[in-house]
Amino acid sequence: MLIALLEVLSGQKLPCEQGRHLKRIHWVANIGTALKFLEGRRSVYRGSPIKLVNINSTDIADGRPSIVLGLVWTIILYFQIEELTSNLPQLQPMSSSASSVESVVSSETASPPSKRKVVTKVQGSARKALLKWIQYTAAKQVGIEIKDFGQSWRSGVAFHSVIHAIRPDLVDMDKVRGRSNRENLEEAFTIAEAELGIPRLLDPEDVDVDKPDEKSVMTYVAQFLKYYPDPHHTVTDVQENDKEDRLMLRDLKVWAEQFERDIARAQVAETSLQEKYQSFKHFRVQYDVKRKQIELVTQSLRKDGKLSLDQAMVKQAWDRVSSRLADWHRHLDKSLPAPLGTIGAWLYRAEAALREEVTVQQAHEETANTIHRKLEQHKDLLKNIDGHKKAFHEIHGARSVNGVPVPPDQLEDMAERFNFVVSSSELHLLKMEFLELKYRLLSLLVLAESKLKSWIIKYGRRESVELLLQNYISVIENSKFFEQYEVTYQILKRAAEMYAKANGSVEEVENVMKFMNETSAQWRNLSVEVRSVRSMLEEVIANWDRYSSTVAGLQAWLEDAEKMLNQPEHSKKDFFRHLPHWIQQHTAMNDAGNFLIETCDETISRDLKQQLLLLNGRWRELFMQVKQYARADELDKMKKEYLDGVAHLTAFIDGSNRKFSVPVEVSFLDVKMFVQDLENIKQKLPAMEAQYKMVTRTAQLVTKEVSEEEVKEILGTLTRIKEQLSKVKEYSCALLYECQRLLSPLEELEKQITHFYESLEKVNEIISILDPEAQPTSVLKQKAQDLVAYQENCKKDLSLIERNSQSILQCVASSEVLQHFHQSTFQKKVTQVQLTFQNMVRKVGDWRKNIEANSRLMKKFEESRAELENVIQIANCCLKEKGNPEELLRKHSEFFNQLDQRVLNAFLKACDELTDILPEQEQHNLQEAVRKLHRQWKDLQTEAPYHLIHLKIEIQKSRFLVTVEECKAELARQNKVLSREGNERMIEEHKLFFGDKGPYQLCEKRLQRIEELCQKLPVTDPVRATLESSQRILKDLKFQINSTYVKLTEHSDTWKGYKNRFSELANWISSTETELKKIKESVHDTAKYKQCKASVGEIRKRINKQGENHSWLKSRLAVLTTVCPDVEAKKTEEELCKLSSDFKGLLDLLAEVEKALGTVGDCVQYKEEVKSAIEELINNSKEAQAEAEKILDTESLLQAQQLLLHHQQRTRRLRAKRQDVQQQISQAKQLQTEGGLPSTMQEDLQKLEGTLENMQQTMEKREEQLQVTINKWEQFERDKETVVKYLNQASSALERILNFSSLESLSSELDQTKELSKQAEAMAVQAENLVKNSSEIQLGSRNKQSLQQQAKSIQEQVKKVEVTLEEEYVLNKS
Repeated sequence: MLIALLEVLSGQKLPCEQGRHLKRIHWVANIGTALKFLEGRRSVYRGSPIKLVNINSTDIADGRPSIVLGLVWTIILYFQIEELTSNLPQLQPMSSSASSVESVVSSETASPPSKRKVVTKVQGSARKALLKWIQYTAAKQVGIEIKDFGQSWRSGVAFHSVIHAIRPDLVDMDKVRGRSNRENLEEAFTIAEAELGIPRLLDPEDVDVDKPDEKSVMTYVAQFLKYYPDPHHTVTDVQENDKEDRLMLRDLKVWAEQFERDIARAQVAETSLQEKYQSFKHFRVQYDVKRKQIELVTQSLRKDGKLSLDQAMVKQAWDRVSSRLADWHRHLDKSLPAPLGTIGAWLYRAEAALREEVTVQQAHEETANTIHRKLEQHKDLLKNIDGHKKAFHEIHGARSVNGVPVPPDQLEDMAERFNFVVSSSELHLLKMEFLELKYRLLSLLVLAESKLKSWIIKYGRRESVELLLQNYISVIENSKFFEQYEVTYQILKRAAEMYAKANGSVEEVENVMKFMNETSAQWRNLSVEVRSVRSMLEEVIANWDRYSSTVAGLQAWLEDAEKMLNQPEHSKKDFFRHLPHWIQQHTAMNDAGNFLIETCDETISRDLKQQLLLLNGRWRELFMQVKQYARADELDKMKKEYLDGVAHLTAFIDGSNRKFSVPVEVSFLDVKMFVQDLENIKQKLPAMEAQYKMVTRTAQLVTKEVSEEEVKEILGTLTRIKEQLSKVKEYSCALLYECQRLLSPLEELEKQITHFYESLEKVNEIISILDPEAQPTSVLKQKAQDLVAYQENCKKDLSLIERNSQSILQCVASSEVLQHFHQSTFQKKVTQVQLTFQNMVRKVGDWRKNIEANSRLMKKFEESRAELENVIQIANCCLKEKGNPEELLRKHSEFFNQLDQRVLNAFLKACDELTDILPEQEQHNLQEAVRKLHRQWKDLQTEAPYHLIHLKIEIQKSRFLVTVEECKAELARQNKVLSREGNERMIEEHKLFFGDKGPYQLCEKRLQRIEELCQKLPVTDPVRATLESSQRILKDLKFQINSTYVKLTEHSDTWKGYKNRFSELANWISSTETELKKIKESVHDTAKYKQCKASVGEIRKRINKQGENHSWLKSRLAVLTTVCPDVEAKKTEEELCKLSSDFKGLLDLLAEVEKALGTVGDCVQYKEEVKSAIEELINNSKEAQAEAEKILDTESLLQAQQLLLHHQQRTRRLRAKRQDVQQQISQAKQLQTEGGLPSTMQEDLQKLEGTLENMQQTMEKREEQLQVTINKWEQFERDKETVVKYLNQASSALERILNFSSLESLSSELDQTKELSKQAEAMAVQAENLVKNSSEIQLGSRNKQSLQQQAKSIQEQVKKVEVTLEEEYVLNKS
């Protein structure tokens, strides 16, 4: 049906498998023919074969709805919609919108100018073409917007607009807009069917939904194309458009050839490397601007995909331009100094490799091999990327190669290209690996499909089928095709995952995943078909073999049988007794023949049909004559069946009876095996009864053919067998019931005995330990508990075993059918359990007695150990206890006095007793524990006396400190009241309090007691430090007592004020002298100048004040010497004289420091003034720099010149100010030399002088650059003016030439044109120099760009004048 549909649509005849009994293999073959036909057709729009995505023969044969619907849509799309929309290019001129080519051409400013409208045919898919037709014709006329084939059609207005575009008289659009969706849709479908004859493929309910089916709407709307009129399109319009296209293409060809010549001239020009690269970039920009336009106009507009002659010529010219530009770029890279030139050449090859497209060959294997070769080449090329990258980065950082500068633009472009290569190389290699594996997988799929088509055919003779099978084995099995495909697929899967992960494009990842999914689905169906080929081929061969053998045998037998018809009856009977066998052979021959007729080609099928017809005719004639002999051999067969059945039944009965009488031991395993035998007998009984019935029926047939004696014998045998079968059935059921009833208690008894012996084994493990004392106490205790539990388990198990065994024996004895069961072994087994239990009880008793004796010693040891550990723990707590020393001493003395050796001796005795019964390993652990406790006891005995001494010392120390505090309090009181009361009374009180019986004497006694106690302690005891601290306290107290006594025994308060002021002045002179010396050391440090100046000022103020104190001391001493002894007065005068000398020295030192500080201050002032002046110069210089930048950004040369004059005046003022600053620096240097200041000051001045010098150089350099730039700009303007003047002259001359009045003036016009042409060549050179000079003038970016644009514009105008002059010269000359 599918092939018939395609034949009607295409008008071509397709091969088809036909027959009444076609199998699946033929269905798949026919569907494959249809799909192959579809894939061979080409799309009207793309020109490529139709792609059937995820559609294969097996899915169609299986009737998968989604696949079938996809196939139907493909047929509709390519045979109806594409065919109907293929004429839509003729409708394009009716559109008022400009084409994409026209918009591109009109946007270009370069030559040649576009003056014509270019007609672009509708391209893209059929869906887009149909939608554009609707938008351009129907939708715009009625003012509606149609975006798709879904929601835009729901209201029905779109359908009416299409009908209105075809027949305006059929639709009133005003009424349409006022109706509901359903009404519009119903009327539109009705009008289209009645008036235009378009079938009603849709219903309103199909379209008036949220998401109408776009494919259904497209199919319906495409029908309207058959009826659309085309009144506007004429042959004249087409010819006019074609003429405009050819003119535009020729203009583009002329431009491309001229551009190629310009590139060639620039390539051989003698300029620097920088200028060459700038020229290359200029041409490259023009190339990129034109590329889109050229690519657009060189697209094929024909259905066959071929280019017109003009398009081909433009494409050839453009290809030459591309090649020449690429060669120039490669040459520029190679011409760089080594090793950068080598890197440039490598970079060009790497870029070419990364941008190289994969050429898909017709054979996927060739494509994969090509990709593999390229992949290896690219890997070899890119393996040096790290070395080149490192070398390039070094060159890029230095901006030169071995001192040779590199054009910065070219270097930056190379850096960008390098980044592109580095970032793209890994992804490129992953993509190449993926593509190689992809096409290898596709080659395997294509191979499988092609082979499958060669194997699924109408077959020939056996030899040809054998060859096909050998080919299948060779291609699929010997070459391990499926394993090869699976390996390739898994590698491809990993490569696809890596490529998809590295690729950031969502679309590319979706394409990769889509390919993998489609390939998997295709292989899943294809592999099933390929795997089924061998079985099909083997079945065909088997049928050929069966057919050939049966035909040959049947033909020979028919010849013999036909001859035997004339023989005697007994001979015929003997010959035809094997007739059933030949009936089977005849049936087999027909089955094989019919199969071959269906699967072989027409010629062989016809031969087989003819051969079968002849043989079947002979067979029918013969069989009608000999069919009565067909039962001759049946009697012997029935007798044999009867005897075999009787023998089988007899063997079963005898075997069952033997099983019933075999002695059975009363045990679980024996009874279970016996039950299994009984169950087998019971299971066989229904089969035996059925066989008995069959034997009975066979006997009935035999008795009809034999004598009466044989009949009696047969009946007797059958009766006997029936009775025996009944007995076997009855006895087996009773015996099976009793055995099954006995089996459960036996199983339970076996479990109990097993559990008994398991517990017994555990008991034996515990009591079989040769030396129980070798076990740790905790383990031994646990084992004793386990032993009791296991012994109790054994006792319980024994009780259950005895009870269950009695019940089993009673059951066996009371049963009539179990009399052949033997009980002796069972009884012995139970008796053995009882004896084993008694023996176990005896051994456990002996073991427990031994353990109990050892446990008493262990208990005694543990008790003594616990007592000893308790005593040691209490003693340790006492040693660590804190609190009132007197209370602790009483408590601890009582405890340690009661402590004796009895506790330790009891522990050691228990340990000795326990050691005798323990193993050597346990003895070692026990001895370690004893030694540890003994050591703790000894340490306690040692520390206890010292602990008591510590407490006594602490008590004495606390009492000592209390007495010391009393003494200090008394001293404080005496010092407090010293100025208010008389000295004599205070002295008496002092002597009384600190006398022999006072607190101080008590302190000495307590200190002596502490000393006695400390001597009893070890030398290393830290408590001995208490004695030293107490001695120091007592010594300090003694000093305070003596000091207080001296104060009390001094004179009255007459000298107090004098001494205070004297002491105050002496201390101040000493401290101030020290401070001035420090200031003198750092006075030359300019950083500390302000600090030193402030300090000296403060000292000057204080020294004036202290001078008043010095005068007071002199006057006061003169008064005091009159009332004191001569010796004391003389001593006091000498002290004051020395103090006066020190005060004078301090004044001299201060004057020296102030002098040095004044010198440093002058230098610092000069330095600050110079620094401030330099900062002001720097600010002015920055303003001058900003002014210079403003000059470079001015829009006119005149304004720049004015600003330059102003800038030069400012610079001269700065230069004069710099000279003033330089004089200040010289003065500061001289002052520094005279003042002997440190070198740091000189370094600061040198830095300032260097800053000033750098600023001067910068200003001079900037002024020089500005002057050069302005001069170049002035020259540029003069050159520009010259060229513009020429252009104006040329334009005027051209207008005169174009408007010449007579033929007589033609000669003079030609001469003038020739002269202008010569001038144009010179102006072209000057215009080119303008472009070059505009890039060299160091102006601001905006001004520089403006100059470059002016220069380029002038250059283009000169070129246009040249071209125009040439054309006019040619025209005038002709």
